[in-house]
Amino acid sequence: MRRSLLPLLLLALAAAPLPARADSSASAVPVPQRHVPAPVLMELRALEGQFDLALRHDCAPERCVSKGCFYRDHVVVDLPRSSSLPGLGQAEGPGSVPAQEYLTQAHCELAHEKSVSPRDVQALVKRLEQRLSKGWLKVTVGREILEPISPALSESPAPPPEPQPPARPEVPPAPPAPTPPAKWEAGVALRELWVALLPHFSWMIAVALVTLSALLIIWGLRRLGRESLEEKAMAAQLAAGVLGKPEEPSQLDPAPATTEASETEVGLEADEKSAAEAEEAKLVAEQRRLWTDRIAQAELAKEDGVVVELLRDWLKSREYDLLAKAILVFGDRLSLAFASDGELAARKVELADHLRNLDEARLPSDAEFFRRLAHHSISSTLLAQSDADTYRSLREEFGSAGVAGLLERQSPRHGGLLFALAPAELQSEVARILAPEVRVELAGQLLVSNRISEEERRHLFAVLDAARCGAPLPAPPPPSPNGIPDRGREIDAAGALSRLFPFIEEGERVSLFSAALQRSSGAFPDWYEGILYPDMLMKIPPELRADLVLDLDVQGLAAWMSQQPPAWQETFMSGLASTMQAAVRANMSFASRADQLRMARQGHAELVSAVRKLAARGRVSFAELMA
Repeated sequence: MRRSLLPLLLLALAAAPLPARADSSASAVPVPQRHVPAPVLMELRALEGQFDLALRHDCAPERCVSKGCFYRDHVVVDLPRSSSLPGLGQAEGPGSVPAQEYLTQAHCELAHEKSVSPRDVQALVKRLEQRLSKGWLKVTVGREILEPISPALSESPAPPPEPQPPARPEVPPAPPAPTPPAKWEAGVALRELWVALLPHFSWMIAVALVTLSALLIIWGLRRLGRESLEEKAMAAQLAAGVLGKPEEPSQLDPAPATTEASETEVGLEADEKSAAEAEEAKLVAEQRRLWTDRIAQAELAKEDGVVVELLRDWLKSREYDLLAKAILVFGDRLSLAFASDGELAARKVELADHLRNLDEARLPSDAEFFRRLAHHSISSTLLAQSDADTYRSLREEFGSAGVAGLLERQSPRHGGLLFALAPAELQSEVARILAPEVRVELAGQLLVSNRISEEERRHLFAVLDAARCGAPLPAPPPPSPNGIPDRGREIDAAGALSRLFPFIEEGERVSLFSAALQRSSGAFPDWYEGILYPDMLMKIPPELRADLVLDLDVQGLAAWMSQQPPAWQETFMSGLASTMQAAVRANMSFASRADQLRMARQGHAELVSAVRKLAARGRVSFAELMA
């Protein structure tokens, strides 16, 4: 009976209510009136840590402060051990197993600033109670408003001034012992001079450098644009006509270094000048006699000789100053060389106006006139030959539409050869006029071979002569019996293809190159490396293209680009550096059409050479560029 009453007594003591706790906001929390087991206190300390963490998470430390958690109640569990087999020696009843203590009620408090709204505080209290209450543990949270204080209270007071120690009387140092005077020698003097000048070396060097720079700038500005002594000597020799002739022995011997050197130099210069003038006068007299005899022997109104061809060439090319000088030197009989067939009527009127307003001071000197007369006579003699005259007619007697008509009336082979023989400035215009299928046929024939046989050349010249005379065009010659098309002299087929491919669609170009690759057993002929058209440059990687352009002459590149389509020009220019773009645009103005064409040919040749160098170094492949 005693064993059964003991557990009931322990349960009654554990369930007995604790004294009523006062509100945390009204009175202090009472100290527990009975012993609190150590495990319960450990749970209470853990709960207090959780409360602090939750409060810091939900409310800023500047607004809310934790006041800790307090014990309210706990439960002790002591269940007796029961035996499933009666009669065995196992003790039963209270104390047979260790007692277990559980914290069941606790109270936590927080203090907050007055600025926090009551609504937020109430929500915070409920949130903390929900987060901390778990299982058989029930946690209540109380709150308290912090009393406001003055802001000055939180400032630290200034530290009191430290007392200054009394000043100690300074004892004057003992005067240094006088150093014995140094013996004045050369080494001492140099050292003293070095010590005195060392602080001033910086500005002395700066003054010397500034003075030297100013002298160099003044000298450069005075020499800028002036002819050098070598250029003056070259100009004097050109004017005298003695450039390239051996000098007199007296000029090769150096003058002796005597006190009369200046007088000797002046005398030598006078002798040289007089010798040059004498040589020039001799040359002028000889040329005047030679050309006077030629003009006197020539029948200007009937003969088509050297003199007549020369004068007509001058009139066609508007060399009115040379014609006026010739008329002043040889008389007005030269006007008989201009036939009255109406071919040069407009040029005659322009020459008459030029002679009416002639300023003889602007005419070339006698030496310059006879020198140019000799050069032009040789040129006219070459151009007067039959084959040169026929080839020259392509430029002077046929327009782009006329050449296009001739090409379309020829076989594809002869049409391609005629297109390759046309002047470079005419090829682009002709290619623009031709029908698309004709362009493809001509390109296909030019890709076969870059040579022209003797039979093909004679036929093309006969076609040009017949077209000039208005006669029926001759029939093409039969194919060669040996069936070898790639024979004869070389022609500029690569240049002609370079000006023809920009007007052919990319798909057609790929087909043409594929067919050429099959004909040549998988490798392009070497002369294909001379083909270059705008789209090939765009297939080069941008960084290589930028390096390639830097190695070119800007004037040649600008002239070549000026002959390409405007859309391609803008696309190509966008890939260049800004300085390169400005340089190219600045060089796109030309003195004449002839200068533009000449520099364009030069630029094309430089581009071809640059692309060949890239291919030789393995940076690009012609097969990829032409594909």
